Amino acid sequence: MITGENENIITKTGTDDNWAGTICEYKLENSKEEYKWKIKILKSKYQQIMVGVAPIDFDINSSSYNTCGWYLYCSNRYNNPPLYSGPPYKYSHKSTNINKVKDEIIIVMNMNKRTLKFIIDNEDKGESYSDIPIDKPIFPAVLLFDKDDSVEVIKY
Repeated sequence: MITGENENIITKTGTDDNWAGTICEYKLENSKEEYKWKIKILKSKYQQIMVGVAPIDFDINSSSYNTCGWYLYCSNRYNNPPLYSGPPYKYSHKSTNINKVKDEIIIVMNMNKRTLKFIIDNEDKGESYSDIPIDKPIFPAVLLFDKDDSVEVIKY
């Protein structure tokens, strides 16, 4: 469910034990060099949240999150949250040098370089992905696992 004055709060309804995703309302245009947005974790049972970008054909009802975008998995189960992605990487649980996420993630997508990086709790972690295909539209995306988990998406 999407709520908030600016329709920028995403909350998972339904049940636990499955992923539910959404793409944010604005498309990342190739004509703009860089996009930034912040994901602020408002409520989370276990911080089983993935943030990143997804292509236009992202299936929000799919549990196959490693084939539908490029994400950082913000689970508090890991000291170094892993990356998950679809082609061309097909990362499934690739380790990162990113420490646990506490409250917020800034995501930076450079359309010219086709790179994606994460700034975790004000610490720039550098590029996590490069050569992201931009031949079809891509969007900021959030996937939530636990019922009532909620994040706020803030555009820069």
